[in-house]
Amino acid sequence: MAFHFDPRTILYLLVVSQLILFLDNSIFIEMLTVIIFIVPFFISKQMKWGLSIVLVYSLQLFVAFFILPVINNAILLYPLSMIANGFRELISGIIVGIYALKLTHSGEWISLFKKWHFPKFFIVPFSVIFRFFPTMRQDYRQIRNAMAFRGIERGPIAFIKQPVQTFEFILIPLLMNASQVAQDLTISALTKGLSISGKQTSIITLHMTKVDFIYMIIALVPIIICIGEFI
Repeated sequence: MAFHFDPRTILYLLVVSQLILFLDNSIFIEMLTVIIFIVPFFISKQMKWGLSIVLVYSLQLFVAFFILPVINNAILLYPLSMIANGFRELISGIIVGIYALKLTHSGEWISLFKKWHFPKFFIVPFSVIFRFFPTMRQDYRQIRNAMAFRGIERGPIAFIKQPVQTFEFILIPLLMNASQVAQDLTISALTKGLSISGKQTSIITLHMTKVDFIYMIIALVPIIICIGEFI
């Protein structure tokens, strides 16, 4: 199994990303932060996600520094500026969020919340929401496979040609199934005893490794640089 960080390390990285966003807005600190936060994908052998984030961030930098300065049309300038500048400022937090959803199991989060004595009205909805979207993604794939089996055209071209039919074959089954999925996941969470009062145990044992502690120190480098500039 590929290495992945402890949930506490992920929460720590999320806090650090927001502190860096608050303290400094220079391109050097931003690039250094993004590089530090992208490395965990390669450590965890998630090369596809790591390279995809590098490509997206590189395109944002290219648009921000080479495309936006030569655009005079406001209709193109504002949306491109939002993508290249607005979303780019939030990319470090987005990277941590992707890592949390992609490589951290819901059981680990629930075990952590139990350990920190989070209230039941938070743990149960979190368990349902965390598993809801992956389940809906699987249903979406099954619907697309069923359309392909019946010879129904699918994909972006099909949406352009026949948008009403595409919505009918994809969106309506998803909406009809969404309430049933939410109900099934809620029953599953309650069956596991998440709503029972009193002390609870978990089969998942969380432990911090040396890599967690080392990376927590490395993540502080941009903050140390920012503080050094203020001093």
